[in-house]
Amino acid sequence: MVQGWGVLDWGRGAISPRSSQALAVDVFGTIAMSPNRGAVLDALATELGLPADGPWQVDLEWCDRENALGESQSTPMDVVLRSPRLLLSVECKFAELDGGVCKQTKRGKHLPAQCSGRYAEQVNPRNGLQARCALSAKGMRYWDWVPRIFKVNPETDHQPCPFAGPWYQWMRLMTITAAVAEREARQPAFAVVYVDATRLPMARKDWTAFRAILRDDAMPFHTLSFQRVLVLAAAAAPHDPVWPELTAWVEGKIARR
Repeated sequence: MVQGWGVLDWGRGAISPRSSQALAVDVFGTIAMSPNRGAVLDALATELGLPADGPWQVDLEWCDRENALGESQSTPMDVVLRSPRLLLSVECKFAELDGGVCKQTKRGKHLPAQCSGRYAEQVNPRNGLQARCALSAKGMRYWDWVPRIFKVNPETDHQPCPFAGPWYQWMRLMTITAAVAEREARQPAFAVVYVDATRLPMARKDWTAFRAILRDDAMPFHTLSFQRVLVLAAAAAPHDPVWPELTAWVEGKIARR
């Protein structure tokens, strides 16, 4: 189900029983291969209040080959679901503590950090480029899209940068989603799918502050559990034995975690 899997940098964690990448392939790969894919994804879209009008295309570990935001290396999306009207990007989490942080604020071996963690005019000590954002100075266009999605003004300073911490990953994926959806003339939406287990951080995460920074007219943002996805799939295709089998497989992974 993962096109070009041999060239992806899966990392050693991908073979772990607690790998979120593998869990995404387990669940959404099975949905993609199911003869009931349309019914299942219609049910998922309805659950999220999104247009439920297939046919549906499912892409796993998808990268924007046109690189709409000028990234130095295109960011892979765990799952991209497309219908004629909708582009829904899905980021899957299992045992992670939170979203990924911006590496520009990290020091290298014997090298200074490239960003102070503030969104304010500064010079990158490694390359001499000046900008409010070290990534913008390198030609990456996240901040071109930030004001379309977030209540953040790119023309003023922010101390600290709102995306210096774990919000960075959500911002990056949402801006890419918005750019690709505009290019494809589809409605953008974004969802985080997590494992609902009280011992896992993502199940306990409070999204209140992040939701508050989103524009009211921006793309829909949703969170739901893998378990809920499986319940929706089983209800949409109740006579298909794959859903109880997949549910047992997923529950086994959670138990081993």
